[in-house]
Amino acid sequence: MRTDPDKTRWRKIIVFRTDRLGDLILSFPVVEVLKASLPEAQIDLFVNPYTVPAANLQRNTSRVIPDCTSGPGGLRALTGFLKSQEYDLAVHLFPVPRLALATFLAGVPVRVGTIYRYFSPLYNRRIRLHRKTMVMHERDLNLRVIEGIGFPATQVSAGLEIPQKAQRDILALLASRGINAGTSPFVVLHPGSGGSSLNWPPEHFGSLGKRLLKMGFPVIFTGSDEDRSPVHQARAEAGEGTTDLCGQLDLEHLAALLSKASLTVSNSTGPLHLADALGKKVIGLYSPFLFSSPRRWGPYGQPENVFVPAEKQCSKCAAERCEEYNCMSSIDPEVVLERALTLLP
Repeated sequence: MRTDPDKTRWRKIIVFRTDRLGDLILSFPVVEVLKASLPEAQIDLFVNPYTVPAANLQRNTSRVIPDCTSGPGGLRALTGFLKSQEYDLAVHLFPVPRLALATFLAGVPVRVGTIYRYFSPLYNRRIRLHRKTMVMHERDLNLRVIEGIGFPATQVSAGLEIPQKAQRDILALLASRGINAGTSPFVVLHPGSGGSSLNWPPEHFGSLGKRLLKMGFPVIFTGSDEDRSPVHQARAEAGEGTTDLCGQLDLEHLAALLSKASLTVSNSTGPLHLADALGKKVIGLYSPFLFSSPRRWGPYGQPENVFVPAEKQCSKCAAERCEEYNCMSSIDPEVVLERALTLLP
């Protein structure tokens, strides 16, 4: 571990994480460690625009900056912005050449990134971390980056705080659908994944929902606008009685909903990590591919609540060309139900 003698003088820090929601959630502990070590520092998050509402829930983030600087003139605009802010430290958790170059051209004094990229010379604190070959959870990989500049990480939370208004909004919405979140345990089912992994079949989500309904648990389906098709298929299988909130919640209100749920069942995607980071019970359904391994991307706080097709591990997915497609269907809804009942009150 390299300890930088100047780190006590770092007062303005920017952390870059511009990929997807789950990746961002697993980066929040970095902000917590930096703030604990440098309590007077301003820590800004530079993120994908669609994740801004979730980034705003991180309690120690001073400012959330959406990445709106791609395209012609984007590099110049971003460089100018970074220079005007006079940051002392830039932490690149998700390596992007454009962002690395912008912090270099802006003259940010300390620029942290991994050493194995072709553009790594643009960083002046290079961490020996090879994500493709290291068998480590993404959350721990993120923390390893700042450990490399002298910020030891112990057990830290994601630091999520949900505004009271969002919580009241969700309680009112649930009440309008006949669900009293204060007295009735309910389950959230999230059948989509935004294309980030192979999904458990919608019909299996529906079968699980049907069984939960029969046992007296209200079931709520969530998803983005792009998830309407799998949600529709799942609800058709579940029959009458489920609640459809697909496309009706921004990320702030989704977080509020997940914070009230007794259990969230989801494919490998952002809402699963959001519920886990909130300390709520989850069940994750994972495809058997190396790039989406639960060892790297599973719910960090409860790895025991993960299901993967048995005896399969593939370097990549052949999708419809595979003779076992969709192997995710081999995960039996009855088995998932059994696990769910051990987690529900």
